[in-house]
Amino acid sequence: MRWIPLTLILCAALATAADSHHSKPVGKTTTLPVTTASPAARHEFERAMVDLEAMRRADALNDLRGAVKRDPMFAQAYILISHLTHDPDEQVSARARAQQLAPHTTRGERLLIRWLAGVQENDYVPAIAAMNDLLAMYPQDYRTAFLTGRWLVHQRRYAQGIFVLEHAVSLFADYPSALNELAYAYAFSGKFDKATVLMDRYVQLQPDQPNPYDSYGEILRAAGQYDAALEKYRMAIRVDPSFGSELGVADTYAVMGREDDARDEYAKAMMFVSSTSDRVEYELQSALTWIRENNHKQVDKSLHEVAKHAHAVGLAKIEAEANRIMAMSAPDFKDAMHHLKAAEHALDEGHVLTKSDREEERALVLAVEARRAALNHSTDTAEKVVAELSKMASQSRSQVIQLAYHSAAGAALLEEGKYQEAISQLEEDGENPESMLLLWKAYRQSGAQEDAKILGARLAGINEPSVEQALVVPQFRITLADEAQQAAK
Repeated sequence: MRWIPLTLILCAALATAADSHHSKPVGKTTTLPVTTASPAARHEFERAMVDLEAMRRADALNDLRGAVKRDPMFAQAYILISHLTHDPDEQVSARARAQQLAPHTTRGERLLIRWLAGVQENDYVPAIAAMNDLLAMYPQDYRTAFLTGRWLVHQRRYAQGIFVLEHAVSLFADYPSALNELAYAYAFSGKFDKATVLMDRYVQLQPDQPNPYDSYGEILRAAGQYDAALEKYRMAIRVDPSFGSELGVADTYAVMGREDDARDEYAKAMMFVSSTSDRVEYELQSALTWIRENNHKQVDKSLHEVAKHAHAVGLAKIEAEANRIMAMSAPDFKDAMHHLKAAEHALDEGHVLTKSDREEERALVLAVEARRAALNHSTDTAEKVVAELSKMASQSRSQVIQLAYHSAAGAALLEEGKYQEAISQLEEDGENPESMLLLWKAYRQSGAQEDAKILGARLAGINEPSVEQALVVPQFRITLADEAQQAAK
């Protein structure tokens, strides 16, 4: 994966910029070129980058689409469209066009295209090599560092993301976008003190923009400061009612256990979405509220509607995800297997989908199958699925596939009573509440009570509005409270 070369590259870059804590960005001669023959297209491209840095993805996409209309040979705009869009057809067509035009661009742009196209095609080793080479070629390009750090954070590679984003901030101390992503990286690493300092700076730099408040709200929610989070989200709504921060309010209510309020806010949030894919994703998020209420009938009803909607508009990944979630929440093993087969069918039905999205969702489906089989004492099935995931993991450096394998292997080993081996696997997936719960059990079974206590506190404190959190954390908090009450007697 060349993470060590990446570190060395950036250390070299930092060494060449020892006095680099600038108040303004460095000169444009050190930045990634933008190849276009159209001044108007270049203007729209730059506006798109400003929108992206302000976390206005829909606006950025519209600007990029305008740029390629003005210049149909604009390769860099095409690859960024592919990177940002949630429309599978547009993603595939824009990526293909960028790759077709790549020979007519600069070497740096070819590296950018190879990186972003490669991760969509599940070809991670050359993709990350291209990313590293791009960083090495433009070590003083704060925007390239931001894009790279942002991608690393979204991949949950927080240590690497922090390193790259700290470098971006060293080049441009008042770079709002880098401060935002860096705050997320620290928050998701559990370093909330550092994250809040960065968010305060972000708000000071852009007090008239909604995203600083929106991001601050998300970080405060992750820290369990619900009321403060809601206050920040409402500030974002006051600054720009069309920005869509109702989603953050809804997610916060959801993890608070206020599921009726959450569903009302999800409905409001849908009023501001500009794409069908975003609407279906919000519908999926709203359906998770029924899991926290232990209303299995309504879970199935809502998720069936999501899967049906996703199928109708050709969103195979979300269709598969909805079926996978039904399998995760199903009380019966046979019912779970039925939903997993439906998820596999959605992925194989022939809808347009990137190779990475298809293989990563397939790995997640297999991981659910392995965990459910292990829980059902279906050892042969669990071992067969783990073997399949092991093969996938050996052929891909996708973080999603790697973690799916570790989760599945750990679940199977735990069921077999091989606690130390299970621990070594489950520790690799240490941010997934389902794997964390299994790891907590493995620690307790192996006698590692202190490790279990520390992990239990972390697990109980997870406030991410995900299906794994909905399935595990509320009930786990009750378990810990009951144990504490018993111990006090």
